[in-house]
Amino acid sequence: MLLSESNDEGLRAACAAWLGDRTVVVKPLAGDAFSGSTVVRVLTGDPEGDLVLKSFAATARPRIAWVHGLMGHLRASGCREVPAVVAARCGDTIVTAADGSAWEAVRFAVGMATAAPSATQARAAAETVARLHVAAATWPTAPARIGVPPAVARRIEQAVSMLDAGWDWLAANAGGTASGDALGHAMAKRVAAAAAMGREVGLESALRRVASERAAPVPLQPVLRDIWWSHVLFAADDPTCVAGVIDFHAAAIDTPATDLARLLGSWPRGPLIPLATCWCDAIEAYEATRPLTTEERRLVPWLDATATIFGLDNWFRWILVEGRRFERFAPTVERVDRLVRRLPEAVAWLNAHGAGV
Repeated sequence: MLLSESNDEGLRAACAAWLGDRTVVVKPLAGDAFSGSTVVRVLTGDPEGDLVLKSFAATARPRIAWVHGLMGHLRASGCREVPAVVAARCGDTIVTAADGSAWEAVRFAVGMATAAPSATQARAAAETVARLHVAAATWPTAPARIGVPPAVARRIEQAVSMLDAGWDWLAANAGGTASGDALGHAMAKRVAAAAAMGREVGLESALRRVASERAAPVPLQPVLRDIWWSHVLFAADDPTCVAGVIDFHAAAIDTPATDLARLLGSWPRGPLIPLATCWCDAIEAYEATRPLTTEERRLVPWLDATATIFGLDNWFRWILVEGRRFERFAPTVERVDRLVRRLPEAVAWLNAHGAGV
């Protein structure tokens, strides 16, 4: 649609900040179905020159600046898969609209994501992630160091919390206002089913294993943390080549194993097939560029298995306890259902391998 047809004052102000009074066409993008951000593509007539504008809460400005610094460093280090951050006409890469929203603009990344990559695509994606990690470790703003991974520490804390008040408790207390609409009702139904499944497959035992972990120090550095299959774009003219990696706004300091676990875990695999077995070639491609330490290699499947349990727990508590709501009902329920389906496999893996991380 033409920008002039939009009643979003923040978007109109953002377009003016980057493009002046030009007549432009904007196309809403699906973006992140869960962040609540406005994400649009600004069409310029040349896909290579198109912009992606994204909104954030005003309080996010310092974090946006940190992410922009990381992206700039990665591109300067030769990682051209990272979209270029574009400065507004005022010279800043972040613009605050009159309504208080903060906006950024990055170059539109041309490419196609695939939910089920071929073996060649999986290797290319893993190798790209390895190059991003090697470059990120040299960013002077956040020097690499050795320490306990925040992702592991959070999971240990969450396991303790779930042992104290788990899904049986949530199911028994899901009758309040947070479950009064369609999404709340859907989650109340699913938490009851997940609680029953958890009792059947040994969830409590898996949680006790996680809670008793003694996290070993590993290399810590800037990582993406939330890289899914949909964030890796392959070139149209060569679908075995990674053309872009998008959405860096979950980036933080953690172990690189988080990115491998998240990306490989977002790809399909058969039931009861371990992550490291199914995607061993991708891990090998990663290690050809950035060898994993023994602890990092061990963390990849552990982080994947625990992400299933604690990701599900997050969704239940966000919706049923905190009363959060998400604009897109179907993707939210689909995400939760996917985690529920993977729950028995994750619990079984942790009960067999959970100790000794």
